[in-house]
Amino acid sequence: MAAVKPKGKSKVTRKKTSTTTDSAVDKNFMVALQALEEMAKGQIISAKDPFKTGIRIVSEIKKVTLRLENEIEDDSRSMTEAYDSGPGVVGMGIGVL
Repeated sequence: MAAVKPKGKSKVTRKKTSTTTDSAVDKNFMVALQALEEMAKGQIISAKDPFKTGIRIVSEIKKVTLRLENEIEDDSRSMTEAYDSGPGVVGMGIGVL
């Protein structure tokens, strides 16, 4: 029987990302998120009904993230389509022409 040699590791290297060395905009964004977290914790702790308040805060944060996701999706769709299609409408791709 012949011995099977193990395959070598891939030579592909991935770019390392670090949030600590990003631009000032990213640092300011992270500071704002931390401030939002602290503000939310403060409201939850001082609320008459902490559970209900926490659920409402999380619900509002989810609404914001959903709006951001939709905006990103719309922007990416308009960049890849031959024309700007609306939500729920599939446009004709450039590759079709």
